[in-house]
Amino acid sequence: MWPPLPGEIPAGGGRLLRRLRPGDPATTRAVQEALPEHAREDTFRFFTRRPLPLVDFVALDPGRRVYGLFDGERPIGATAVYDCDEARARVSLGFTWLVPAARGTGANPAMKGALFAALAAAGVREAWFRADAANLASRRALAAVCATWAGFEDAPRLYPDRVSRSVLYRRAL
Repeated sequence: MWPPLPGEIPAGGGRLLRRLRPGDPATTRAVQEALPEHAREDTFRFFTRRPLPLVDFVALDPGRRVYGLFDGERPIGATAVYDCDEARARVSLGFTWLVPAARGTGANPAMKGALFAALAAAGVREAWFRADAANLASRRALAAVCATWAGFEDAPRLYPDRVSRSVLYRRAL
């Protein structure tokens, strides 16, 4: 499977990205349960589909690699590598979330920096991101990791209560 990524990726500051696998549902459930029920609505308000239950999200697409982010042994978030295109040497990164206590701590840029290094070592030359145009926090976070604006996607983002647009970002690795 391309790109060949390790099962664990050090993310600095005692943090570690661990690949979540269908054969280890206990670890996957622990990552999901780290995000309290009461925080899920706010966490996923800009997701067109929620990556929950996380066990199903991990198992549904064998080409998508989902990583849990751990601070020591404590899960604090997750992210995914998907839409892997070997011919173009590019991937998409997304479905990224952090527990509320980990936001603003540098965990997100550390996680992305570690992923960028692992992806580059595996032969990936660019990473793509999609965000809701109205999600200013996500757009700032992408700019902070040197992702550049690449335009708007034509297809609408459909939510139960509204319609929005996707903004695309890319980062050369």
